[in-house]
Amino acid sequence: MPIKYIHSVFVSNDSRLRAGWRLIIQILLTLLFLIPLQLLGAWIGGRNIQILTWGVAITLSVWVTGWIMDKRPIRDFGLKLDMQWWRDCAVGFFMAALVMSLVVLCQWLMGWIEFTGFGWNRSSDQHYMIILSGYLVTMAMVGFYEELWMRGYQLKNLSEGFFFANNQFAAVCVAVAISSLIFGALHLGNPHATVFGAIVIVLAGVMLALPYVLTGQLGMSVGIHFAWNFIQGGVYGFPVSGMRFRQSILQFEHTGPASWTGGSFGPEGGLLGIFGVMALLIAVLVWHRIKGSGLKISASLLSPPLSGNS
Repeated sequence: MPIKYIHSVFVSNDSRLRAGWRLIIQILLTLLFLIPLQLLGAWIGGRNIQILTWGVAITLSVWVTGWIMDKRPIRDFGLKLDMQWWRDCAVGFFMAALVMSLVVLCQWLMGWIEFTGFGWNRSSDQHYMIILSGYLVTMAMVGFYEELWMRGYQLKNLSEGFFFANNQFAAVCVAVAISSLIFGALHLGNPHATVFGAIVIVLAGVMLALPYVLTGQLGMSVGIHFAWNFIQGGVYGFPVSGMRFRQSILQFEHTGPASWTGGSFGPEGGLLGIFGVMALLIAVLVWHRIKGSGLKISASLLSPPLSGNS
C-alpha cells in the first residue's frame, strides 16, 4: 500500500489529523483525565463532585486536543466569551426557564402535580442555601461541558469531516444528526431511562445545536441547557433525565400519566418534553429573526484555523 495513501487516511490536505481521528483522541483523553479525577471525587464524596469531575475532564480534553490536533484555541469551539456571548446565554436561560414553567403549568392545570411544600423544610445536615448553591453550580457545569463537548467540539469536527463537494448544508445536517444521536444514546444509561426519553433528548440535541449552527457560538445553547436542568430540578423538583434533586425550592407530588409527564425520568421522557423542545426550537428561530442575523449557517463552523493554535 503506497505510503502516500496511508498518509492521506490519517492526515487531511491542511496537514492536520483528520476529524474522525481527532474525535477519537478527544474521547480517549477524556477517559485518561477522568480516571484520576473520579478517584479523587470518590475520595471527597458526593454526586455533585463526581459530575464536576466529568466537566473538568471534558474541558481539559477539548482544550488539549483542540490545541495540538485541531490547531485551534478553545475559543474556536464556541467560547468567544464577549458581551454578545453572555447576552445570548441570558436569553437562552430565560427561554428555557419560561418553557419549563409552561410545562409545569400544564401539569398543574391537568391536576397531575400537587404542591406539598418548600425544599428548606426538608431535614438536612447542611444549610439549605449551601445545598441549593451546589446544585446550581453543578447544573451550570453540566450545561457548559455537555455543550462544549457535544456541540462545540463534536459538531464542529463532524461538520469538517463530512464537508466535501462544497456542500456545507449537507455536512452540517449530518453532523447535527450524528452528534444528537450520540447525545440521546449517552442518556440511556441514566436511571429510569426509556427509548422514548432518548428520542426526546435526540430532538433536544438538534434544538441545542441550532444556535451554534447559526452563530458559531455556544452562548445560547449553554443558557438553554443550564436553565432547562436547573429550573426543572432545582426550582420545581422534577427529575432531570432520571436524576432527582430532593431539596428543590418547590416540592410537588407527581400523579400524572408517565406517557405525558415522563414519570421518574422527568419531562424529557414524556410528550410534554417534546412540546418543550419544539417550543424552544421555535423560540430560537424567532429570536434570530428578531435580531436580524438571518438563518444562515455560520461561516465560522467550517472555517479553517486562522493562525495555528495561538
